[in-house]
Amino acid sequence: MTSIVTGDIINSRQVDSKIWLPVLKSTLNKYGETPKIWEIYRGDSFQLEIEPVQALKAAIHLKATIKQMTSLDIRMGIGVGKKEHATAKITESNGEAFVNSGRAFDQLNNKRTIALITPSTPLNEQMKLAIDLALLTMNNWPVNAAQYIQASIEHPDWKQQKLAKHLGKSQGTISQSLNRAGFDDIMRLEKRYRELITNL
Repeated sequence: MTSIVTGDIINSRQVDSKIWLPVLKSTLNKYGETPKIWEIYRGDSFQLEIEPVQALKAAIHLKATIKQMTSLDIRMGIGVGKKEHATAKITESNGEAFVNSGRAFDQLNNKRTIALITPSTPLNEQMKLAIDLALLTMNNWPVNAAQYIQASIEHPDWKQQKLAKHLGKSQGTISQSLNRAGFDDIMRLEKRYRELITNL
């Protein structure tokens, strides 16, 4: 089993790609090398292959990355399933995970910016409701909260004091911002997803 994240940048033409493209590539690079693990195509679209247990966290990570740029957002369809044909380029491979990712992507709009399809209908229904509720907060992350969330995901072992020093902010500022952004609850959802997908 593998998972495929298919995504694109919302409002990409309103912002020079020289601003957002290096940032997107930098985050994707944390998951592996292009073009085998991830690839950008059609200018503002991408595919990423990742272990199913990591898929939702990667989507949250990517969203936090892009939400740091005013007026931009990101849509992602996560598909979990088998990979039947592997090539040197992720965009030329195929299988159940790719089909499910495409189906999930087709469900997206400017409000539903993350969707998930796995081989389990009960899991899909449970996660659909949970993700839709989380997006009520995630779609409205301000720039500074998105920055703190990205740093928190990239440095999970850091306490807030170290995070504050790294970002040049006070611990209180970061704590309040993460609370308003619903970070702890969103990470609880991510943990629940990992438990469910592990038992699939």
